[in-house]
Parts: sequence; C-alpha cells; structure tokens
Amino acid sequence: MKPINNYENIQATNGDFARPTPGGYVCEIMRAEDVPFSEETGKGDYLKIEYDFTEGELAGYHADAYKKFGYWGGKLVRSYKEKALGMFKHFTNCVEESNEGYTWDWDEQKLVGKKIGLVLGEEEYTGNDGAIKTRLYVKDVKNVDDIRKGDFKVPPLKKLKGVGTAAAPAVDETDDDLPF
Repeated sequence: MKPINNYENIQATNGDFARPTPGGYVCEIMRAEDVPFSEETGKGDYLKIEYDFTEGELAGYHADAYKKFGYWGGKLVRSYKEKALGMFKHFTNCVEESNEGYTWDWDEQKLVGKKIGLVLGEEEYTGNDGAIKTRLYVKDVKNVDDIRKGDFKVPPLKKLKGVGTAAAPAVDETDDDLPF
C-alpha cells in the first residue's frame, strides 16, 4: 500500500455521529428535478427533491454525509399525477408558507434554497442480506412554523406486513399514502 500524504495530521474517528431519528425537522431544498411522464418507462409526473436539515445538531447532515460517503440521503418525491394533486398542492402551500414572499410559479428550480418542514417516520424493510432493517421516510410535509412549535405527530414504526411467512413482500405494496 502506498503511504497517504499528511497521514499523521488526520484525526481518527470511529464513525459515531448523530443520526436523524423520527421527528419534525426544518429543512432546505437543495435540488429539485422535474421528472415528466415517460411512455417508455411508464413512470413520471413527479418532482424529485433533495433536502438537508438546516437547524439543530443535524444541520448540514446530508451534505456532510455526501462529502464522506458520496451518497445523498435526504430525498423526497412529490407526485403531480391527477390523483395526487391535493397532496402536491399541500406541498407547494407549505413551501409558500415557510418562505415569505415566495409564490409557487411552476418553476421547480426556484424551490432550491427554500425552507420546508418535514416529519420523518421510520419503516421496516428487508435488506439485501434478508435481515429486517429500518430506514427513515418522509411521512408529512409541514410549514416550518408548525415544526418549530412541535405541531406535528411522529408516526409509529411502520412494520413490514407478513414478516415470517415465505410470501412476505419486501415492501408494503398496499400503502394508501402513496399516490403512485
């Protein structure tokens, strides 16, 4: 192995660092991409959003993780398919309420830099090794004032259905919260 330059000045870490837990967070939209419907894939009509925490000990968490590991973890999808328009309107209303003077004008790039309140829940999933694991997901979108006031409910752990049976799906495919 070749020696690493300046190795003696690198601080040793054991990988322990604060991790997000279920709860309410004030976040900033870091990236927004429109994904129009594609006949080829049969998917689309949604905004793909990347966010980061902006307040508290987790501020900048996803940017730091990206620098260290090359993966951006804070992701949110907002569908604008016809059956999801009410939830999409809720999302744009929350962005407007959280950012004085901002009005949604159908330019998703103007979402970058805007604040939003997110309620994160935890769900079980089956890992590649077959083990039951947990991950965070965005359960709800709120305005930042509601998050700061604690005006939100943290959902209980979303358990896998049918765990322990041979036919158990890896994810809950009947989730009524998903519009697509």
